[in-house]
Amino acid sequence: MRHIKTGTLLAAIFLAGACTPNGPDADGQSAAVDPLGPSHMATVNGVPIHESIFRLYALNGLQKNADDLTDEERSFVLEDLIRFRLLMDAATQSDLLSERRVAAELELARLQIVARTMAGRYLEENPATEAELRAAYNENLDRLRSTQYKAKHILLESEEDAAAVIAELNEGADFAELARERSTGPTAPQGGDLGWFTAESMVEPFANAVLAMEPGRHSAAPVRTQFGWHVILVEDRREQQAPGLDAVRAELVNAVERRKLEVYVEHLKESAQVVRGDGTR
Repeated sequence: MRHIKTGTLLAAIFLAGACTPNGPDADGQSAAVDPLGPSHMATVNGVPIHESIFRLYALNGLQKNADDLTDEERSFVLEDLIRFRLLMDAATQSDLLSERRVAAELELARLQIVARTMAGRYLEENPATEAELRAAYNENLDRLRSTQYKAKHILLESEEDAAAVIAELNEGADFAELARERSTGPTAPQGGDLGWFTAESMVEPFANAVLAMEPGRHSAAPVRTQFGWHVILVEDRREQQAPGLDAVRAELVNAVERRKLEVYVEHLKESAQVVRGDGTR
């Protein structure tokens, strides 16, 4: 439902790591001391590979809970993590982590992960209510309704050719017959028939011409688009009723949640001290 208004939507929060589970850690257990938990799957140069990392990698990489892995899959996951740790050690020894771009990429990834998780936690605690969904539905009701048009067109290569076709139509020529004879578009064999469509589904110059025409009339002047020159005949128009709330519930939930996040972040911003590089707040 592309018309529902959602504002900025905080889209960047959701760009990375869609499979990352919510909660304290991958196995759902909160650790009192080490946030990664006390259990290790292996150590590499004295550094542990935590079970929580193992479980998270299995879930993201294989879309399976760690307890459901086969022996071969467990070996595969652990071997990958060991290789990651070896490469991390090599990067540390070569001072790679001190390079500005690497440091910036790590910090950006950290910001996105934490922000996404915080956003998810906030929405879990503040889900969209039926009242909010109904309000969003009513707010977008006019947009959910649509006007559909039934039309034919003749696509031509030049304005002169289009003007000549319009002259023939003004003299009583049959539109569909001219479309079959003259149109260079793919609908020529069907007499230029485009079927039913909404104006929004067409390129802007074509849509504007259709909106300005009454059913039963053809365009008085050629209409130019990136495809060529059109002569259009609007045959009919009908109003499409808005779908029921349940039919668009998923889109409404998404829109309401994103709006709630916008409000929440604005609240955080108002209570924070934010100073931009140019000194503005």
